[in-house]
Amino acid sequence: MNSPVSSRLISGAFLGIDHWSDTEGRRFQQEIRSLTEDHWRRMVGDMNAIGLDTLVFQQSVCSREGWGRGRAYYRSPSRPRFDWMRGDTYGAVVDEATRLGMTIFYGIGDMYSPEPYRHAEETLRDALITAAELLDLYGALPSFGGWYWTWEYPPSSLPGRDSLRAFVPRLRALRDCPILIAPNADRGMSATLLADIDVDIIAYQDTVGLGVCPDAFGRCKTTDRHRSLHRLPEMYRALKFAHDAWQPPDAAQPGYWNYYARPRGRTALWNDLEIWEFDHRLSLLPTELSRIVSQLELTAPYVEKQIIYQYPGLMCHPDHPVPVGGERAVTLYEGYAAWRDCVLSGKDSSYLLGAQP
Repeated sequence: MNSPVSSRLISGAFLGIDHWSDTEGRRFQQEIRSLTEDHWRRMVGDMNAIGLDTLVFQQSVCSREGWGRGRAYYRSPSRPRFDWMRGDTYGAVVDEATRLGMTIFYGIGDMYSPEPYRHAEETLRDALITAAELLDLYGALPSFGGWYWTWEYPPSSLPGRDSLRAFVPRLRALRDCPILIAPNADRGMSATLLADIDVDIIAYQDTVGLGVCPDAFGRCKTTDRHRSLHRLPEMYRALKFAHDAWQPPDAAQPGYWNYYARPRGRTALWNDLEIWEFDHRLSLLPTELSRIVSQLELTAPYVEKQIIYQYPGLMCHPDHPVPVGGERAVTLYEGYAAWRDCVLSGKDSSYLLGAQP
């Protein structure tokens, strides 16, 4: 379990060699695609400089051109790569992260695949090809952390539960390593469900970014930011209650209705912290530091690790050769780095959050 200070700080991030959605990534998609191997190495170093020790590739393949025409971001022997890719940028990320002692989870699903519940064998067969190729390339590296299942089914739904029950044993048969999923936090969880799906880590999307959605004129009339933040302790307290229910079967105490016996032990509870909000075109842009600090502090008592969605396009070091995400991303990086330094040194950080003297 992390210390109270470390669980207040960001220590991981999702990333992609491009953004899975051209609409969401409208503000930074071309900048990301322009990055060279050296640019990506620098970006990984910038992430590590503010305490990030874990990277999660959201996707390793993408079928945005149509199912059956998937392209790979890594050097795949069976799939073509995207025409705009410059060198082995995926491999550069892995190499630099490994050099820095970071951990990498590899996305093996596809945001454009058929629905896994209704097309289980088809989607799993494709994911297993991806996983086998990634193992050949990177499985022996000390940075290899496991798999991230890309499809964001809520496990409490019938499709989510049953597809995971079908997929997880097959993934473990290929390589017995940690499996990470990232569903929304507002869908609920139970001890029984944690035992059923048998994943090792759940990084719950905190859904705060979804609470900021302006209309075509930039008016945020559908926004309820206070409610989005206000509900975080209640949601994560309930999630922690379910995750903490693990105990060895022979130690079950009264209240046995709320425990799950799992040979692997407790399923880790992470926070997938949304550092974005939508503009009026439903494109992502970085949010302000004060909101992110609220998200961190409200969830810190309940989670073991804070990872962000995502780094590229939403945070950027001011000296990076390509300002991916523009001035807002640079401002967020600088602001978070300064706030983190205050937390680690025990200094007052209120001036960074716009607090009045």
